[in-house]
Parts: sequence; C-alpha cells; structure tokens
Amino acid sequence: MPGWFGRYMCMWAVMRMRVAIAMVSAAGVVLLGTVPTRAVSAAPSGSVEAPAETYSYLVLTREPGPAGTVLVESAVRRAGGTVVGAYGRIGVVVAHGGPGFAAAVRGRPGVARVGATRTAPIAERGGSSARAGGAVADPAEAPQWNLAMVHADEAWRITEGSPDVAVAVVDSGVDDRHPDLAPNFDAELSVDCSTGRPIREGAAWRAPRSDHGTHVAGTIAAARNGVGVVGVAPRARIAAVRIGDADTMFHAEASVCGFVWLAEHAARGLRIANHSYYNDPWWLMCPDDEDQAVAYEGIRRAAAYAAERGVLSIAAAGNDGYDLAHKTVDPYSPNDAASRPVPPRPVTDACRMAPAELPGVVTVAAVGTDGRRAGYSNTGLGVVDLAGPGGNGSAGGEGVLSTARDGGWARKEGTSMAAPAVSGVAALIVSEHPEWGPDTIAARLAATALRLPCAGSCTASGEVDSFHGHGLVDALRAVRPGS
Repeated sequence: MPGWFGRYMCMWAVMRMRVAIAMVSAAGVVLLGTVPTRAVSAAPSGSVEAPAETYSYLVLTREPGPAGTVLVESAVRRAGGTVVGAYGRIGVVVAHGGPGFAAAVRGRPGVARVGATRTAPIAERGGSSARAGGAVADPAEAPQWNLAMVHADEAWRITEGSPDVAVAVVDSGVDDRHPDLAPNFDAELSVDCSTGRPIREGAAWRAPRSDHGTHVAGTIAAARNGVGVVGVAPRARIAAVRIGDADTMFHAEASVCGFVWLAEHAARGLRIANHSYYNDPWWLMCPDDEDQAVAYEGIRRAAAYAAERGVLSIAAAGNDGYDLAHKTVDPYSPNDAASRPVPPRPVTDACRMAPAELPGVVTVAAVGTDGRRAGYSNTGLGVVDLAGPGGNGSAGGEGVLSTARDGGWARKEGTSMAAPAVSGVAALIVSEHPEWGPDTIAARLAATALRLPCAGSCTASGEVDSFHGHGLVDALRAVRPGS
C-alpha cells in the first residue's frame, strides 16, 4: 500500500482521496492529499437537482455528430433517463437515470457503450467536508522559493506572460475576488462544469468551500501588484473551469464538460490547462470493468478534442508515494462506497489514473525545497514527464505560498502545487510563441528541463527517469532563445 496515505489515514485527504495537496498552517502541517458541442435546451439554468437513487452515466454514441447524438438522446429518454449534456463532437452524452438505466439503454439504436460514473446515487449539492487552511498574514510579495527554483524571476526579463494567453484552472473553483487574482481573472472564459454541463450564472465557477483551485491559480498567474504573491506568469489571464462538486468530488461527466469547454474556447486564448486532481470515484480506472472503461474513454475523447483544438493539459501525478509504472493494488476505490474503508483491489498496468495518464497530458511530480523528490510524490518511468516545486513542509522544508480563501494566503504542499508551476512556464512559452501547438510546447518544456540526480529507487532510461521525468521545469531556459 502506498506509504503516504498509510501514514495519514486519519486525515481528510484519505476520506475524500482526490486533491493532491497539503496545507501548512502556522500551527503545523495539515495534509489534504491530493460549452457542449450542442447545448441541451431542455435543461434549466442553475444546479441540476436529482432525486434519491438517481445515478449519473456516460453514454458513448456509435457515430459522433448530430445524427448519432439524436439517436442516443432518444434512447436515453426511452429508457427512462434524462439528458444532462450532449457533446456530439466527441460522441458522449451525459445522462441521469435509475439503478437499472445502463441495462435498459444498452443495445438501443445509436448506443455504443454506457457506464455509471459513480457507485453511489447523486447527492443534492450541499456542504463540503473540506478543512480550511491556516491563514498567512499578507506577505507583501515576500520571497517565494518555488519561483526562484524554476528561475521564474529571471525569465521575467524576457517575458512575464501575455494577456493574450489564458490558463484554465480545472479544479474545485477559483475565487476571482482575491486581490492577487482579480486583475488577471477572465470571467468570460470561466464556467462551472461540476454537474456535467456548463453553468455560468451567478459566478458559479467559485468553489463552495475548498480553496484548492484558488491556491493553484495564484501559483500560475497571481498579479504583480505589490502585495501577496506573484505567479509564474503574472501577466497571463486566469480562467476557472470548476469541475469539483460541493463535496470536492471530481466525476467523469464534469471532466468531459471541462475538456470540451477548453476545446471550444481555445481560439480565445485558452491554451494551457492545469489539472491538479484525479477523477472520482476510481483512483485507477480499469478496462475490464465497463463503468470504469466507459468513464475513461469519455474523458479520453474529451481530452483529445481539447488537444486537437490547441490546448496543452498539465496534470499532477498524485501524492501517494506510488509507482504508477508498476501498479499492483488500488487501496482507495471506489471512494464513494457506503462502507469505508474499502478493501484493496488488485490491478494491473492496464489500469489508468485520469487525467494524469491520459495521452498527451504532461504529468508532473514534486520536489521539495532541497530539490529532491518529495516523499509523497508519485513516480513512474514513462508516466512522469516533469518535476516541479511542490514543497515538503511535513518533512522539515516549506510548503508553497499562494492565494487562499477569504482573500488570504496559505502554504500548501503536493503535486497539486508542482503542476501549476509547469503550467505557468507553459504560459510563458505560449506568450513568446503563440503559433506553437501542444506537442511543441510540451517538447520545449522537456528539452529545457534541468536534469536532477536519479538516486535511491529511481530508475532511468536515456534522458528520462522515474522520479522527475525529463527533469525540473526551468522557466528561464524555456523562454530564452537558443536554450
């Protein structure tokens, strides 16, 4: 069993098991872990409410496009279900139905596959069990070790990023009212996808309780305004793509909606997307289970669509101290089961974590203030692409200082903090080379990364290793001509 979760079984991260972070407060360390193609006019604005014993499903169409989508929508309704969102370009329909819905719709005209996105019924949107982080007094742009580690301050002599470039924080939501985020926040590019369809009314992209996405946003592009903190790309725009529900659960239908939103807004500058989460309720999605296979395939289609439209996605590797290249057991899934803890289940390398193991996604591990792999960080030769500063306050170092709830600041640690450093550097690259596509940006990140020692249980193959991938992201090298 991965050691990180084993050591902190009493913490909220284990109960929620998703967002790969840790909060560091003044009192100590608190570990917290880790537009549809065609709008559905029948759906009302605001939250999607579901009665008891209603489940969420992804239905894959046999043929992408309007004709295939219409067939599946008809099949959903004939089976007693409700269409929540239809994404015809990628052949995915989000539906709600009872426990027998999958069996009732399977085999109907136009339906290729169907799977439930969770094992528990949809709950009414309510409060979150997330814990608040310890507030930090206004640091007045105090030194940030994470920025120095990736040479962001030196890169600013070349570029601080461009307001023509927006970075999507695909997460729990972002507080656009925070003084460090408001100057760069783009409300027109922001959305709430947590129900599986886009909602924009009432600043729905703000998180009900969690400030995880707000912290991530600050690392990427907090403004240089003389107070608080500064992001890696302080002149880039920030867009909130909220996919976490009120209980900070990140389900497949929300990810599908989020990736499609990215695709449909890439032409407006939404070129980089940060994903510091994994999809619930399955830590690993396995192809021999139809529900998990359909969920993974739906997310994969949506992510591929975003990449085709020019969006580079960057994801956290996770905080489980686990080798993702040698999977043997999944001790956490499903994390929405009525009885907890769930017994470990055997898995193989055919099982995948989403979004970290989606094709084309840049996966980021974490190092601490000493530049060494953080003990909590997941590893994996061929899985981890890069490393970033994630902090190690629980091991005597420091967490990453960034924006937090109520207009404040907090230190947190985790691969969730490492990934946004890479996303910020990617925004600097796009600012200098707006014509580059996702593959070219990813290649630049890899080619200019700083190689780190591969010691201990680290394994290497050529220029890549299991702890750091191509190495530590380097902002200066990434934007400096000739590097």
